[in-house]
Amino acid sequence: MRTAKTVLAAVKLTHGCIKAVGNVRSGTNKTMEDEIHLHKHESDKLPGAKLSTMTQALAYKGIKEMKETATRKATNDNIQKIKEASKVNFSTTPKSSAIWKLIRRKDIGRNVKNFLWKTLHSAHRIGKYWEHIPECEDRVNCMHCAEVKSLEHILLVECALSHQKEIWELAKTLWAKMHQHWPELSMGSLMGCGLASFKDEKGEPLDRHERLYRILISESMHLIWKLRCECVIGCNGEPLIMHEVHNRWLKNINERLEEDMNLTNYLKFGRQHSLLPSVVIDTWKGTLLEEEKLPDDWLRVTGVLVGMAPMRSHRSLSPPVGRRGRNR
Repeated sequence: MRTAKTVLAAVKLTHGCIKAVGNVRSGTNKTMEDEIHLHKHESDKLPGAKLSTMTQALAYKGIKEMKETATRKATNDNIQKIKEASKVNFSTTPKSSAIWKLIRRKDIGRNVKNFLWKTLHSAHRIGKYWEHIPECEDRVNCMHCAEVKSLEHILLVECALSHQKEIWELAKTLWAKMHQHWPELSMGSLMGCGLASFKDEKGEPLDRHERLYRILISESMHLIWKLRCECVIGCNGEPLIMHEVHNRWLKNINERLEEDMNLTNYLKFGRQHSLLPSVVIDTWKGTLLEEEKLPDDWLRVTGVLVGMAPMRSHRSLSPPVGRRGRNR
């Protein structure tokens, strides 16, 4: 039980010391050693933790284990939706622990992680959240469709304020440059986008396809949510113009591509946060603009974009006219 260094010594020649020396001499003449049990007794175990080895993360983990976390029905329902969607699309049923780990992947941005975490807990302040709040009952239903404004309504139902149809078509178009199979979209498949699994003809996993799918689905989900909030809060319920939605999505994906390229700088971001150059190249291979003209290692080349052109408004179709009526 003593943790400090312990030294035993014979202070003076006593009867007990003489007997101990005799035991030592007789022990040297044994042909087989005695079996000595050095295990601590249960009553000798000290409770608590060593302050010398304690960390904040370890203390937080211990506090969470001591507390009983109450399960929420909405959370359990969402976990079940993810399992069912994964079984339908990818023929696998993931564990609940794997589902919670998916939102901690490095492929998913911080803001998108927060959005997914709230989505799994049904913690967004929309729809039925406002039912029992005085003078806020009108926020329950969508101002455009008059249906309950749930997250499924925002992400999947063809509502003009969400622009989800246009955004999912853009994501599907870019995805078709690499893979022909586009999984069926549902709330379970959207929340469990990190569990997507794609394989080639030999049954080998396609890691780069899985990573691109996670990026496209998570970024598109978050953009649909942001555009919906802008339309309802900033535009008084007026939907955005088609070319604005197209260009916002394209800008979002190009920024995500640029972020991946920057994260390959090992000296700047370190081992924990940097990405392997091969991972980024394999992820975006086949989706870049004029990729045949790019070098093999295009990570340090400026102006690399995905292979989709921005959409111009009707006003910008004709070139600007100069002061004297001639085109500049």
